[in-house]
Amino acid sequence: MSPRTKKQFNAIRKEKESLILQTALSMFASKGFESTPVSAIAKEAGISKGLMYNYFESKEDLLRKILHEGMDDFMETLKIEDPNRIKKPELEYFIRQNFHLLAKNPDYYKLYFSLILQPKVFSILENEMMAILGSFINAFVNYFEQKGEKNPYVKARYMFAVFDGVGMHYISDIDNFPLEEVEKMIIDQL
Repeated sequence: MSPRTKKQFNAIRKEKESLILQTALSMFASKGFESTPVSAIAKEAGISKGLMYNYFESKEDLLRKILHEGMDDFMETLKIEDPNRIKKPELEYFIRQNFHLLAKNPDYYKLYFSLILQPKVFSILENEMMAILGSFINAFVNYFEQKGEKNPYVKARYMFAVFDGVGMHYISDIDNFPLEEVEKMIIDQL
């Protein structure tokens, strides 16, 4: 058997990293971040604990990577040509895509919502996450200002509180929550 090429090595590494991330996401979402030891993640992923540390420096580093990947998906949903002239279809697309992400990856959102309710854990990424969310809130503030809304900041924060509420209700009752109907109601409020 010939030695692996760099391309093969990188593909194997990426596959293992993905396995670790998916396993950790699932376990963090179901058992909680604090209650999930690295050794349990390694065992569930079928690798050694030592190998885990070849991919991630710590459990916090692993959490950071999971949240960054989810936030990257989230950030790709807001496509605005001109921040000074935001169009309703751009925000409609944002809302639809976010509900799609919610339905596609409920474990991520279960983890996200559990973290924001745990100040000690959330503090690990608070500044990074709030910077990202701040840009989305500002886009909504700009949109509501353009519409002549009396208090655009309050309306933007209200909309994001609704998104969070929808997300929490959806992940706690996936089989019965009327996600598509609620999505339409939110879009009608734009």
